[in-house]
Amino acid sequence: MSTFKEAIQSGLEEYLQALTRALEGLTPTDIRWQATPHTNHIAWLVWHMARVEDGWVSLLRRGPTVWQADGWAARFHMDPVSTGFGQTMDEVRAMPEIPLPDLIAYFDAVRAVTRHTLAQATEADLAQEYPHPRLGPRTGTWIIGHILVEESQHVGQVALLRGMMRVTGA
Repeated sequence: MSTFKEAIQSGLEEYLQALTRALEGLTPTDIRWQATPHTNHIAWLVWHMARVEDGWVSLLRRGPTVWQADGWAARFHMDPVSTGFGQTMDEVRAMPEIPLPDLIAYFDAVRAVTRHTLAQATEADLAQEYPHPRLGPRTGTWIIGHILVEESQHVGQVALLRGMMRVTGA
């Protein structure tokens, strides 16, 4: 019998596989390509996806983010608090040059914590409300659903940018 948590895990894995396919074979120049001056680049999107998942899951487990606890912010020479939300295009373009394997390593570290947190989560954990400084209280179920929505939107953006590069010859 499948459970709610298995369905969520399946969705998260599907989006991770889609992201992996969309990133396959991209060069350092490709991951920094912007379709317009107002478009996020792939490197920023991958970082942002991982940061958002990391931030929400840290609320669920009531612990520090992987970003801060494991020193990723310092390693990448980036703001230890920022998730990318509300960043200007100048800030997106100013993101340090980070090799794609390093971005994926951070994403993988976050996903390992997410898998563990979901496996351990109880119905009470998912029903409980967790404080968010900008959005107010959110239930664990809402948080998990939001992660799925966020991942699907950004994986689609990465795939679109990859496709646009092929069409434009960038």
